[in-house]
Amino acid sequence: MPGRAIGNDFVRDVEGGKKKPFACPYHCIVTCQVDKAPYCISLALLNAQKGRLDKGFAFAGSNAWRIEKIVPVQTLVDSLAQEFEAAQRA
Repeated sequence: MPGRAIGNDFVRDVEGGKKKPFACPYHCIVTCQVDKAPYCISLALLNAQKGRLDKGFAFAGSNAWRIEKIVPVQTLVDSLAQEFEAAQRA
């Protein structure tokens, strides 16, 4: 399954061929071949969600490199609304 992830040690280890040993606690993907998979995507995503990026990764869009700061969602939505309103007036 293709996807873009923010580079970190976990991603570099997997790219380098290191297998991240795991047990398959969820059986979430029918086509997953546990014995051949380099890591468990469910565990990796749960670890990232919990802030443990040494044991997981976060997906990102193609424009992630443009980010300058991390802001609360409400701040982002407010900013987008203001930009939209300004564009409509122009």
